[in-house]
Amino acid sequence: MMDGVDLAGMTIAMLIGSLILIAAVGAAVYFGMRMTGPRRPEATDSARALLDRRLAAGEIEPEDYYERESALRTSQPLVRARRHP
Repeated sequence: MMDGVDLAGMTIAMLIGSLILIAAVGAAVYFGMRMTGPRRPEATDSARALLDRRLAAGEIEPEDYYERESALRTSQPLVRARRHP
């Protein structure tokens, strides 16, 4: 026969175990969705790499690719003005 202290301890242990299990399943679903979801271009991706990827994926036609690639070759880099505090 169980007394009140044993029953309360088991109830708390089961509650904590259930919360850990729910958190683990939630984390697995979250990271699984991030790994299989559509890839967003990284901030460090160059414009040319992004253009190459779009051509390879069939998002743009070769003519459009060459036009945009030419624009990248002839354009000057953007120089941002520095702000002084």
